[in-house]
Amino acid sequence: MEKQIEDEINLILAECYENGMIPFHQSISDIRDKAITRAKILGLIKCKNKNVYELSIEGLKVLDFEGGVREYLMNIESKEKKDDLIKDLSIKDLKGNIFQFKLAWLFFLLNAIVSFIVGNFELVSEWFDLIR
Repeated sequence: MEKQIEDEINLILAECYENGMIPFHQSISDIRDKAITRAKILGLIKCKNKNVYELSIEGLKVLDFEGGVREYLMNIESKEKKDDLIKDLSIKDLKGNIFQFKLAWLFFLLNAIVSFIVGNFELVSEWFDLIR
């Protein structure tokens, strides 16, 4: 986002906070118009009446950040990256657990076979003698 638009959004949010609302008329500058559009898209301001806007909860959160809109957006982006990383790690962990679960069944089966052979050694040895 352009620096001018960021500064204008910060100014709009500050004005909304001080006055409770802010009216916008048809004769506003291009930068202010773009800033209003971006602020609405980001959910920082909401329409109260036809051309009167007020702060949203997200707009109040932006005012709490020292860097304004830029810091707020960077914070949101870093949270989204962390959430994506956690999801990716969780999926990898689940896949690993499924693999371990499959190996547990194999281990259980081998253990049962060995237990049968050891428990019935005489029967198994007689069976091998019959095969020869």
